[in-house]
Amino acid sequence: MSILLLLLILLFGLVSPGPGAVAEPVVAVEPAVAQEAWRNPDVIVDAATVDALLGDPTTKIIALTPPEEFVAGRIPGAVHIDWKPFEIVETGDQQVGTWQAEVELILTTLFVAPTDTVVIYDGGTFYASRLWWVLDQLGHERKLILDGGLSAWQAAGMRIDTGVPDESDTPADSDGPYVGAPDETAIATIDEVEAALDDPNVVLVDARTPEEYAKGHIPGAVNIPFIDNAVPDSGGRWKAPEELRAMYEAAGVTEDMTVIPYCLTGVRSAATYVTLTALGYQNVSLFTGSWAEWSADPDRPVEV
Repeated sequence: MSILLLLLILLFGLVSPGPGAVAEPVVAVEPAVAQEAWRNPDVIVDAATVDALLGDPTTKIIALTPPEEFVAGRIPGAVHIDWKPFEIVETGDQQVGTWQAEVELILTTLFVAPTDTVVIYDGGTFYASRLWWVLDQLGHERKLILDGGLSAWQAAGMRIDTGVPDESDTPADSDGPYVGAPDETAIATIDEVEAALDDPNVVLVDARTPEEYAKGHIPGAVNIPFIDNAVPDSGGRWKAPEELRAMYEAAGVTEDMTVIPYCLTGVRSAATYVTLTALGYQNVSLFTGSWAEWSADPDRPVEV
């Protein structure tokens, strides 16, 4: 299959609902959190920061949205992919290795090089975090999330492109295939999660809804829904760092702990991973296999 054909499939063949519905995004009316307010300021940025990067050939803009939303309106120069190709719900060594190779191929078709600055945004779902974590796991150094997604871009009065992009909108090709330098500490495997159950220095964060959590969760996990990281009805804008830190610390999720977020398939809990990373937490590993992998074996313990 040619790179062009694969890219077209990725662009327009992946219409799918998100893994856990969230409210329809609305335009953010309050300003985003100042970048310097985060202890790690190179994670979540505002529209002005993204605008300053446009036109730089080493900057790649990726819309993590359904294809119909991408065609309806996007940041100029953006390429598109939805969250589904980045999913992995088995964390054995062989499965993770195969997944990493598949993700590297996707990034190649999106013309991303390991040295690029990658800006990711969504339409208010908070799913841009999933691609940010994927890049972090691959050792990609410079990746940013637009706080508030496309609605924040529109609220700032920035230009929007519409329609199917033509060749002139395609980013410059990268030099060869994308090859990552995986950071294995970014991913928690099923074996590591099982070993952590009785470790007082580890806290698991279930990022699903309270209803999902009540039906069954990994023993000892605390429930902080991923959407609680966002300002309500803001189009996917993060709460202030001090408010987020207080929320996590009240649940026993403190910086001295190793934190393992999970959800159903590791998509929603990536927002927890990104939030804690931006807050400056040093020991966070995403259990990307999440509840789908944990609950697949009926012999694993479940708390209700």
